[in-house]
Amino acid sequence: MSRAQDLLRVREILQRRRREILTTSQGTHRELTALKEQERDPEYEENAQSELADYTLSSLMEAQRREVMLIDAALRRMDMGVFGECVDCGQEISKERLEALPFAIRCEEDATAHEQEMRGGHYAMPSL
Repeated sequence: MSRAQDLLRVREILQRRRREILTTSQGTHRELTALKEQERDPEYEENAQSELADYTLSSLMEAQRREVMLIDAALRRMDMGVFGECVDCGQEISKERLEALPFAIRCEEDATAHEQEMRGGHYAMPSL
């Protein structure tokens, strides 16, 4: 499969994922709105459960919003002809990495180095 075909396949994956997120996000927004419109019961335990549900739904919506932003940025990089190039070293990001993480902006080596740097350098504890 050529690089152009690979990119077309990744574009389709990104567009499909974007549609799925937006559909799910609409449902999440409806649930959050319904939860906020509910009459609050003065019982502490029930109020705490409502607040937890509110927090969970809000967090989910924020994660969905961030993922759509990453997808949109990846699609713009495709349109500009720079998709799949590592922002640090300029080398091609592997096809396998782009299939697993289609909005990746770094090759695996530079992504690892970047994460380690963000966690405090060489002696930082690796993520689990």
